[in-house]
Amino acid sequence: MKSEMVQTPAQPAGRGLSVEVRVQADGCDGEVSSATAAESWGVRAAVLAAILAIAGIYTGVHIGRGWVAADDGTLSQSALRVMQGQLPHRDFGEIYTGGLSFIHALAFRAFGVNLMSLRICVFLFFLAWLPAVYYVALRFTSALAAGAITLLAVAWSYPNYPAAMPSWYNLFFATFGAAALLRYLEVRTRRWLFVAGVCGGLSILMKVIGAYYIAGVLLFLAFLEQSESSEESSEESSEKGSEAGSQKSSEKTTARERSKDSWSYRVFSVGALLLFLATLINVLRTRLGMPELYQFVLPSAVVVALILLGERNVQAGTGQRFRTMFRTLIPFVCGLVSPIIVFLLPYARPGEVWKFLFGVTSSAISRSVDLGVIRPVGIEKIMFVLPLAGVLAAAMYWDKFQGKAIGGALGLGAVVLAVRATQSFEIVSGIWFSVAALTPLAVLLGAIVVWTRRKPDKRTKVERQQVVLLISLAAMCSLVQFPFAAPIYLSYAVPLTLLALVAIVSTGKTQRATYALAPVVGLYLAFGVVSLVPRYIYEVTYVVGHMDTMQGPRAGGLKIEGAAFFDDLSRFLREHSPNGLMFAGNDCPELYFLSGLKNVAHDDGGAAPAEILKAIQSDDLNLVVLNDSPYFPGARMMPEVRAEVTRRFPHTTRFGIFQVFWKR
Repeated sequence: MKSEMVQTPAQPAGRGLSVEVRVQADGCDGEVSSATAAESWGVRAAVLAAILAIAGIYTGVHIGRGWVAADDGTLSQSALRVMQGQLPHRDFGEIYTGGLSFIHALAFRAFGVNLMSLRICVFLFFLAWLPAVYYVALRFTSALAAGAITLLAVAWSYPNYPAAMPSWYNLFFATFGAAALLRYLEVRTRRWLFVAGVCGGLSILMKVIGAYYIAGVLLFLAFLEQSESSEESSEESSEKGSEAGSQKSSEKTTARERSKDSWSYRVFSVGALLLFLATLINVLRTRLGMPELYQFVLPSAVVVALILLGERNVQAGTGQRFRTMFRTLIPFVCGLVSPIIVFLLPYARPGEVWKFLFGVTSSAISRSVDLGVIRPVGIEKIMFVLPLAGVLAAAMYWDKFQGKAIGGALGLGAVVLAVRATQSFEIVSGIWFSVAALTPLAVLLGAIVVWTRRKPDKRTKVERQQVVLLISLAAMCSLVQFPFAAPIYLSYAVPLTLLALVAIVSTGKTQRATYALAPVVGLYLAFGVVSLVPRYIYEVTYVVGHMDTMQGPRAGGLKIEGAAFFDDLSRFLREHSPNGLMFAGNDCPELYFLSGLKNVAHDDGGAAPAEILKAIQSDDLNLVVLNDSPYFPGARMMPEVRAEVTRRFPHTTRFGIFQVFWKR
């Protein structure tokens, strides 16, 4: 009797899939011994423990070093306002969705009101993220290899900029969601779809770009429906053909009937996919050039094309296909809206949801305008990816590329490149571009692997679904780089590309490739540790100098450049504001937080000239700070505001880029 398979089928030798399963098919058992299973579990647990120790210690050394003043200031000020009982977008200007401010407010209560508390919070999320990365990698490779992949993801991500930025949380929740969906493919239990939806809802509450993860999941669910409907229609057609006594004739008739009946769903599916691409292009339209077409449009178009091409193999009827889709979509959507509904309850009681929606929309638009100054890496940089692609292809398919001698030569070359990268900016740039231009090529390769592996067996079907899941997430989450493709923004998405590449290589390879692939992983891991993290890529425009520990009560021991400067400035501001009020603009919220003074305006990052003029005319205000060199050029203070400040506040002094004015 054929039993239902609810877990991933066993993989062939050398694939290293870690899930131990018992498969019963056609009366044959293939049970793994309990001793082997226990030994495998012990190895996996030991590797995970080593990952947590290595990554935790390595990252812990870096979390208290460096900052972007506007970032840390914005995050801390928003959290402080929430802790004081204010709501984002209703009571103060919030540049993100608002959920992150609640999490950070809890961090302030737990660890104290200082800058390091937020970093401790995101560090704890980072530690929870490590098992998720390891779990995903473990679906495709051995425990040791999955451990190396996890450490590689670490070296290229959070330690490069350990501030508690919402984009890190977007990455973490996207990975949690990927793990939940992979688990769903193994056990086919819809609660994992619900969990994946919850991850999407929480991600949006951190920052609206969590929608990219949701879009990636929806693309995957469209492919999943197609894959399931294709198999179901094939099985039903075969059964009905045998019962009719004339199998070929019956199958042809059934196929024609189903093909006619499926047009309604096909029109819906094609229309939805084309609408998705049109929406994507519309979002990108203000800065749509060749770099954006390569980095953002091409990966999504490849996934959409893969789904559209698969439509010709599906003969299931419209009703059946909608039922298949809704079985997966409804649990995911329920999970998605659950945290959002809970978050909106405080706004719903007084009927102020509109303030939240207006605040989120306006802040996202204004932030996009301010940030759109750096273009992504263009297709011309693909020349740096080709050597990596060539090594991967040879390792996957060429039997003469598998020996220890080849592995040794590649290892030696990796060591030379890693050492030279510490001395040569050209080599640093080449290795960086080989990753920065990788995602579109990886998605294209993944689609090719999925298209060529169309064998009608359950193992191949699940493998294809796994690859499509990861390339869909990699394609969509890489949009975090729009419209501000600074180098650090690559780190917010590249772990998903890495996991997609692991799935592609594992699924498509015909050779073990151990000796050839290990040096590749070693090179990029060494590059991240030796060159990438020490260069502070979030401040790539200049060389970061000596750092000292800030001594202020709210600094939390953070080490930055010019620590004494900010300590002195904060002390000066407190001394010249006897009533605790201040206006500091634009784009210098760190001054509010470090000094402990209260903003007389609605927005801690900046405000419109009319609002500023109204604020500085208050008789209670004694202190104003103007930032002459804000992080974003568009935030420069208007001349009319500066003239009014100069007229009303006769005393002035300068602290670096800040000019301080006071009345008495």
